[in-house]
Amino acid sequence: MAGRVLCVDDEPFIRMVLAECVAGLGLEAVEAASGEEALDAFSPSAIDLLITDIRLGGISGWEVAELARALKPNLPIIYISGFPSGGEKLPDTIYLPKPFRPHELEDAVRKSLDSLAA
Repeated sequence: MAGRVLCVDDEPFIRMVLAECVAGLGLEAVEAASGEEALDAFSPSAIDLLITDIRLGGISGWEVAELARALKPNLPIIYISGFPSGGEKLPDTIYLPKPFRPHELEDAVRKSLDSLAA
C-alpha cells in the first residue's frame, strides 16, 4: 500500500498515533494541527486519504472534508471524534469514535483506500 494521508487533529498525541498507524501501513503521513493547516497542506494530486477530527478550533473537520471533496470528489475520508457526530458526514466516509484502537484505525484506512482502488 502506498500513498499520502492527511492527518488532522488539534491534539498532538492523537496526531502522533494517527501518523504512526499510517506509517505502519507503508503510507506517508502529513500532519496538520488545525483545519487551516489542513487546507494549506491539502493538494488533490498529493493526498490520497483524509483523516480528520470533527471538532477543531476555527475551521471544523466537517468543513475541511467538504472543501477537500470539492477539489477531489473521490477522496476517501475518515472522521474521528470523541463526541457524538453532531453534523452531517459526506457520503462514502467512515466515522471512527475516539478512543479507538490502532487496529480499528488501520482497518478503516485499508477499507477507505481499497474502496478507492475498486
